[in-house]
Amino acid sequence: MPQLENLGFIGLGIMGFPMAENLLKAGHALTVYNRTRQKAEELARRGATVAASPAEVGRQAQVIFLCVGDTQAVGEVCDSLLQGIQRGSVVADASTISPAASRALATRFQEKGVLFLDAPCSGSKTGATNATLTFMVGGDKAAFERVQPYLLAMGKKVFHVGGQGMGLQVKLTQNLIGALTCQAMSEGFVLARKAGLSPSLVLEVLQASVARNPLIEAKLPLVLERRFDPHFSLKWMHKDLGLMLESAQDLQVPLPATALVRELFGAAIAMGHGEEDFAAAITLLETLAGVEVTEGPPHPKPAPPAPGN
Repeated sequence: MPQLENLGFIGLGIMGFPMAENLLKAGHALTVYNRTRQKAEELARRGATVAASPAEVGRQAQVIFLCVGDTQAVGEVCDSLLQGIQRGSVVADASTISPAASRALATRFQEKGVLFLDAPCSGSKTGATNATLTFMVGGDKAAFERVQPYLLAMGKKVFHVGGQGMGLQVKLTQNLIGALTCQAMSEGFVLARKAGLSPSLVLEVLQASVARNPLIEAKLPLVLERRFDPHFSLKWMHKDLGLMLESAQDLQVPLPATALVRELFGAAIAMGHGEEDFAAAITLLETLAGVEVTEGPPHPKPAPPAPGN
């Protein structure tokens, strides 16, 4: 691996900004692009070069990381990036998108002499900030080995899981389990609260039982304090649930519980919780059950106002 490669980073959102910042902290030369230039300018004050377009990033960097919202956004970025990228470069996409779309993008880059990796990550905002992300990477093994040191500047565990699209398949499996666990937490704790139990006491019991779960241990305190600032937003989890169902259709795998949870999360988004952490999905069941999962005596959760009122 060349010792002085210029790096690029496209997409400076909740995850991308701290990831790019950690590359700078590790001493790497970095060119950044973000649709909202203000975010890029913040990194410029810390030593990054700001590009006017993804194509310009491609002209300046040899290893380029992407971290944007969805399949359409990645496609738009890559349309521009392909106009400027240098032969021999590597693109590692940390976005969670359709595996089929990712494989199609890899083919387009290969025609330009560029290797494309799907490299989604786990750890949410906290992991991105603390450089403790877990990366699951699909694609060419030599390209993986080339980018691995840079991934380790942003995370603590890096897995090469197979060929093109396989990183995304692992990520979708992880998020499927996470989403269904969140729904189980919502149902269990709304039921317990309506029965008059202390949620903290129930959590303590779960921690001493087979039902112990680190996701519940992380999310329930936020629910109790009604702190739903996004570490991973409900709208993005809902998007990923759609990707799971698309993949399941392609592979002819029935996912009935996943389909139901996607509808329930969609209803919570319709209530106005899309920009909040996906733990806010509990608010739908709270409203339907007429109770709020907090400490103290159970008190009814107000019903949402009728349309037009």
